[in-house]
Amino acid sequence: MDENLVYSWYEQYKNGIFRYILSMTHDPHLAEDVLQDTFVQLLISNVHLAAGKEQAWLYKVARNRCLDILKKDRKQNELPPDVPAEPDWNRTFIEMISPLPKREQEIISLKFIGGFSHKEIAHITGTTVAASKKRYERAIKKLRAEMEVSS
Repeated sequence: MDENLVYSWYEQYKNGIFRYILSMTHDPHLAEDVLQDTFVQLLISNVHLAAGKEQAWLYKVARNRCLDILKKDRKQNELPPDVPAEPDWNRTFIEMISPLPKREQEIISLKFIGGFSHKEIAHITGTTVAASKKRYERAIKKLRAEMEVSS
């Protein structure tokens, strides 16, 4: 894989992928490690990505790495108290979606942070487009209901 191309993709996608990973791990240090692992995987793999397909591939690798780590650690779903301050919108987003089931959190993160279509989300998560849409709709309904209760 061309190192200049990988660096270009890193600069282009690092912030969105980091926020996505952070929404799954709730740990900025771990999120940074997973982000680096994702791009190292790209460098060492012999993958040939079609134009425009690199973003979905990177998110899928990041997702799989997160799931591997979360399965091993089985950490609580709360933000650790010693987490250094992240930008307010990151913390707010994570707190907002934290009551949702993990799969719905993931769909919301991919949609809002990654800007992916339901077809791309289905590919990344290994589900169908219909399942992606349904989980998204359920999550939005739950978030709206939560906001109404909070108001």
